[in-house]
Amino acid sequence: MKKSLFIILLILLVFKAYSQHNINGMVTDQSNNPIVFANILLLNPSDSMLIKGAVSDNEGAYRLENVPEGKYLLNGYMMGYRKVFIPIVINGRDLEAPLLSLEEELEGLEEVLVEAKRPLIEQDNFKTVVNVANCIVATGSTALEILEKAPGVRVDRQNDGISLMGRDQVMVQINGKQTYMAMADVVALLRSMPSDNIDKIELITNPSAKEDAQGNSGIINIILQKNDNVGTNGSASLTGGSGRYGRSNGSLQLNHRTKKMNFFGNISGLNNRSYWDFNLSRDQADGELRNLVDQHAYIRFKSKGGNAKTGIDYFPNDRTTIGIVWTGFWNNTLEESPAFTTFRRMESNPPYFQQFTDKTLSNVSSNHLVNLNFQYQFAKSGSMLSADFDRGIFNRDFSNDLITSTLIPENPDTGREGLFTEMPTQLDILTFKVDYQQPIGNWKMESGYKMSEVRSDNNMTLSRGPMDDIQIDPLLSNHFRYLEIINALYVSFSGSPFADTELQVGLRAEHTKSNARSLNLKEEVPRDYLDLFPTFFISREISEKQRLSFSYGYRIVRPNYQSLNPGRSYLDPYAFQRGNPFLTPEYTHTLELKHAFDNKIFTALGANYISDIIIPILQPVDHQTAERNFQNFGTSQLYNLNISFPIDIMNNWTMQTTLLGVYNGFQFVFLGSPMEAEQFSGRINGMNSIMIGKGWSAEITGWLSAPTRQAFITTPWLGSLDLGLQKSIGENWKTKLIAQDIFYTNRYVGVGTTPDFVQNYHILFDSRVVLLNLSYTFGNQQLKKARQRKTGAEEEMKRSN
Repeated sequence: MKKSLFIILLILLVFKAYSQHNINGMVTDQSNNPIVFANILLLNPSDSMLIKGAVSDNEGAYRLENVPEGKYLLNGYMMGYRKVFIPIVINGRDLEAPLLSLEEELEGLEEVLVEAKRPLIEQDNFKTVVNVANCIVATGSTALEILEKAPGVRVDRQNDGISLMGRDQVMVQINGKQTYMAMADVVALLRSMPSDNIDKIELITNPSAKEDAQGNSGIINIILQKNDNVGTNGSASLTGGSGRYGRSNGSLQLNHRTKKMNFFGNISGLNNRSYWDFNLSRDQADGELRNLVDQHAYIRFKSKGGNAKTGIDYFPNDRTTIGIVWTGFWNNTLEESPAFTTFRRMESNPPYFQQFTDKTLSNVSSNHLVNLNFQYQFAKSGSMLSADFDRGIFNRDFSNDLITSTLIPENPDTGREGLFTEMPTQLDILTFKVDYQQPIGNWKMESGYKMSEVRSDNNMTLSRGPMDDIQIDPLLSNHFRYLEIINALYVSFSGSPFADTELQVGLRAEHTKSNARSLNLKEEVPRDYLDLFPTFFISREISEKQRLSFSYGYRIVRPNYQSLNPGRSYLDPYAFQRGNPFLTPEYTHTLELKHAFDNKIFTALGANYISDIIIPILQPVDHQTAERNFQNFGTSQLYNLNISFPIDIMNNWTMQTTLLGVYNGFQFVFLGSPMEAEQFSGRINGMNSIMIGKGWSAEITGWLSAPTRQAFITTPWLGSLDLGLQKSIGENWKTKLIAQDIFYTNRYVGVGTTPDFVQNYHILFDSRVVLLNLSYTFGNQQLKKARQRKTGAEEEMKRSN
């Protein structure tokens, strides 16, 4: 490792000799408030010829890159303000430019309303951003429904999975913090999270060394809204509507900011009802005979949930910030699903075995995280030190009651039997991280340390038997405990070795020590391993309108805590799931080549080489029973092509289109037989934005997925189309009308085929919904400098269960 760091430093020192310089600065008004979207021009002082230009961001900051040494004139301009000109000199190093303070131009200026709206989708070299707060059709939805519309994202509703650019095992973060829950619990959390409280969603396909190495397909970061306006202000939103069943949600945000303190808080909640119409058929071998199994369940969901966030930022001086933030999520879901199962030998034969199951599932969970954070920016040097301490607790009370009546032609009176599961789960998370960044000439060095400790306690009690004699089954009950400690160090360097070229290299080391222990089964699986994760990014402007970039990363997927639990969780008496304590991590090499044209047309070509894939496998146990078991399944090679571009259909009507094509090859062993499989799939996302005028605007969004194959599972054409209409009423009120999945085509259909085992499933959802939303903003809504705090426990909260 020391040798690698020495080589990196040597390379960077050589590059430094050829580098140019950057200009960093701020633009404010006379009250020292940041000005957003101000024009910053770098001019030749002799003839005022434009050399470079930039636009200030949401914090009033700007950056002019790769400026040769010399004398220049710096010009700041914004409509409604007087122009400011400042002479500057670039000589041997980066320049922190004098403050551009613009004075309002009051004389002869009539009232002008300037509405700056972020585009729905923004892209840079390393991530895609979906601005949910700007999306009409996102109103009144859940976070899961919005995520399903994001370009390159696919939600597997049957298996509670999420993939990005065709790759599973994505890491989901909320405000930059990993949830540490199993993916099924992440999906349940997103299903109960109102979209009205979401600001944007970041899709990061190849994270840097600063990020945790967990997640082979990258990061989906859901950023909740935070109001940093000066004074006291806020907003409120209320949504109601119905599909087959009704749904409603609401949100409230409050903020009070002074020069030294910022108090903020928000809360949102939902009360939804929905359904799944679930059909599953299996054709499996039974000696020399066949077993044809048909299962049908109509699942009714009653879901109440929400999230809240509150905190305080204290600014003792211009360079120091101290903060405390509490974030909480809660979910209460009740499922009621009568299910009917029929067994036949042939399609034309009458049933030889039938079973009716009355299922009631309750899932009550809460997730709380407290973050203490500190940030200090050193004077003049540009160095910054930040630290985070996080304490998180996840609790879940899970119960699954199955009451079964069996009909056998030769013995019609078999009575009723019960299968009851109680599974309380607690997850304790403790993390600490410290990050430091230091300019080195025209380069920036970032380094840091992180420690995380996660303890999971899952105590499952399974009772079964005739309804008048229910007994605890000691063989199937299981108390599972898991301890995982990860210590990580990273270092990265970024800068411009040549004109119009940006480079970043990094290395992350993670030492993992874990212990999976089943108290009932008396099984214990300890692990202790060290991994190095290099990252590399390079980007070059190849012409005035074109930029080309390449990235490489090496990543890991550690098994989530519940997938290690060997205890059984029953769907019905003939279908159950269990974990595998002997799972090993999954590793991925990720390469991506991106091209940007005119900051409008983005093309990305990716390649991923994955070993020891972790996949839940549905396979027969005997002639009647099937189990879903997690296994290290084999290897995979995945290639994807993603193209995103706008289409101007007419004046004030633009459609942002994203095309995704995926090829995936699998090599694996199933039921003792080596197998190979290929996947070809495609997906198109379209987001139309229409400005009608007089306060009216509209959106049309939709997606269409081509037939897909993953391992031995294939799915047909699928898609959905949504409409939204918005009317602004004065300066503070907005109303929206939303119609989701208007053609009722958002469903999950698939076929799984292996030797001696075929399964077909078809699931309909309560996806065709009409919603009406009303929102109100109050107080001072002038944008001030915001601080989105990314805390230390984001990775740990994802894999919990």
